[in-house]
Amino acid sequence: MTKTSEIDARFERAASFLPPRLVPRLSGTLIDSYWVDDQRYFFCVTEAGADGAVAATPKIVDARSGEITTVIARDDLLTLLASHRPALDAAALRDARYDMPDPARLVVTIETDAYHVDLAGQEVTRVETVGPGLALHSPDGRYAAFRRDYAIWMRDRETGAEWQLTPDGDRYHAYGAMQESALSPVSGREHPMPDGLWSADSEWFVTHRIDERHLQESALLQSVPVGGGRPVAHTFKVSTPQGELATAEFVAYHLPTGRAIGSGDRRIGVGVLLPFLAHQCWFAGESLYFLDWNRFFSEVSLVEMGLEGGTPRTVLTEKAEDGWLELHHRIDGRPMVRVLPGTGEVIWYSEADGRGHLYLHDLQTGVLKNPITQGHYVVRDILHVDEAKRRVLFLASGFADQDDPTRQRLCTANFDGDGFDTLLALDEDVFSVEGEVLGSADPLSGNPQLRPHRPYYTPSGACRSGTYVVLRTGAADAPTRMLLLDTDSGTRTELARGNIDEVWTAPRPRPFQVLAADGLTKLHGVMFVPSGFDPTGSYPLVDYIYPGPQLNWYMRRWPSWSGLDAQSVAELGTVAIVLETRGMPNRDRDFHRAGRGRLLEPQLSDHVAAIGQLAERHEFIDGRRVGIFGQSGGGYATARAMFDYPEVFRVGVSVCGNHDNRKYIAHWLDKYSGPPGSPERDDQSNVEVAHKLDGKLLLIHGEMDENVHPGNTLAVTQALIAAGKDFDQLIVPNAGHMVLLEEPYAYQRLWTYLTRHLIGAEPPAGFRLSWSPEGSAAAARLVARALA
Repeated sequence: MTKTSEIDARFERAASFLPPRLVPRLSGTLIDSYWVDDQRYFFCVTEAGADGAVAATPKIVDARSGEITTVIARDDLLTLLASHRPALDAAALRDARYDMPDPARLVVTIETDAYHVDLAGQEVTRVETVGPGLALHSPDGRYAAFRRDYAIWMRDRETGAEWQLTPDGDRYHAYGAMQESALSPVSGREHPMPDGLWSADSEWFVTHRIDERHLQESALLQSVPVGGGRPVAHTFKVSTPQGELATAEFVAYHLPTGRAIGSGDRRIGVGVLLPFLAHQCWFAGESLYFLDWNRFFSEVSLVEMGLEGGTPRTVLTEKAEDGWLELHHRIDGRPMVRVLPGTGEVIWYSEADGRGHLYLHDLQTGVLKNPITQGHYVVRDILHVDEAKRRVLFLASGFADQDDPTRQRLCTANFDGDGFDTLLALDEDVFSVEGEVLGSADPLSGNPQLRPHRPYYTPSGACRSGTYVVLRTGAADAPTRMLLLDTDSGTRTELARGNIDEVWTAPRPRPFQVLAADGLTKLHGVMFVPSGFDPTGSYPLVDYIYPGPQLNWYMRRWPSWSGLDAQSVAELGTVAIVLETRGMPNRDRDFHRAGRGRLLEPQLSDHVAAIGQLAERHEFIDGRRVGIFGQSGGGYATARAMFDYPEVFRVGVSVCGNHDNRKYIAHWLDKYSGPPGSPERDDQSNVEVAHKLDGKLLLIHGEMDENVHPGNTLAVTQALIAAGKDFDQLIVPNAGHMVLLEEPYAYQRLWTYLTRHLIGAEPPAGFRLSWSPEGSAAAARLVARALA
């Protein structure tokens, strides 16, 4: 038996690696960034102050010289603000927001107060109250669009005047509303977020009217309301695989004239992500363009809606002969579609040849002109399009000389398909700043526009000319860096580097390579071992799983959300792994669609194959003691692994799993399993196979989980009871989908379960896991970046 003092120490070390504990100590983390002009790049990174506290510091780099300057030092800023906010201290700056509307001015926002700092005179010239409520701000800073009841209203930020922009709506037929049939139907009501988009000249505002009146109703029962009292039932609309989808009609308003145009009968189906948040709608030239997907994502059209009115027209349509279509590998990635009104062309991403490449089409006829890229590699992101030079700057992976096929390189090619060149290839992954930065501006769609002082339609990656580009690099065992690259000369300037080496007290993560269950496909993963690791010892293995198919769980960066969770479990006295499998994105079409409609295979068989190889390769891994845990889709996969492979997985902790996707949001089953009627679609439910449980299983769910209804876990509970199985369960009152971040006790139960049933030790008596709200918020930001 393991000594009590040793177990206590293990739990304390495990706690130090959890995201809410470690992330607040990280410096060199990019918070915000964009180009002020074609030469100067503004960015905020976390730095440790004299007192050791980590907070964001605003900086600017001159791209030509590579000189990096701190816009204003933390102590100098505190001195400037002292007369306006006497109680301000360094800790209050931790959550401050910094914006640079122009090169001479910095705006520092603390809670609801915005301080305008003249940088030349080093003085506060104006103090402004920001708000009230959430609003989308016009690029010129004049107007704020916000929701009131079920309509969109406008506020003149100079005069304070308000007026109603759209007609009145209804609860389930509202203008500019987030749909309830998505991921946050209850919490979204507390802070009504307007959904829409401003044109770059601030003259047009487009929104939509969501129709959910015909959808089914569901409810969450809050058994123990925070303020006390009787249980409260929260009802909301849902779109299930068996039911109908919400629909949306676009409506655009011209503020100078008050003129409005709409998409009329051309309504789009609304899935889990709204068109504006998913970058599926944007202005270009004299038109609004949007993407219209069918329910099963097997057909997509590019639609033009002229701002002078008229019937929306289809520019081009692509249909999949088998499976679903992608316009970006990430579920929330900006579609790789670029409309070029100046040349009458459109760049369109397609996996028609099985790889994923860019093609040039005629904007009027939709006819294909020529491929822009072609070959063995896969295009992963468009960073810049130069219409004048007719050149595309993009990220790609899967080159024949790569050992890791998902490691990206920076490349360029001409519109005519010639001139392919690799501009940056490293022994690390190269990834975009766009989408990685919370709140980053999108140069095409202008999203997000929630902050009134930041410039919109400004790029975060490549400058407008494409001469300079800012990228991030990293690997599972190498700190993340931020680089400025001169695309002409190849000169690189390091802007920031993560300090993970300084705060990481365990052995470095260990990348590994194994073969998939087919015995042919190379898979990559990373292994985490505990502090004080003894290679001559014997350790149980814990598999931290998430099956995709909308993201790749093995993140080529250090630290990552999955990596921190895995290290914390390793510190308990295990070897933990995170694995990439077939069925995940970032490679070719066949790799992503392996399994053809099945949501958990060949992912689970690949995990079994990998564990067998690792146990054979490393004597310190005890292949007879294998545990597994995961959250959301990982919770779904954990339970299924316990049911389908009981000879391998002996202990599992399933957190908020979507165990029966017939009860989940329509998007998943419809997109990844296809139309009803296939055996794969009907075979996805864990409820039908729960009777096969033979190991120790803990089911955890938040009672107020809006994303995956707790009914998913309770359905498995019912099936286990009916089968007479022994299992454990924890329902956490008031917790949502991120129950592990919201309630430390849930993490604690995960650890105690693995310790008792897999490691064979008794958890420390009296141990209580906790963290600060600031730590939880910082961890949530890391999670959001990880999922981006």
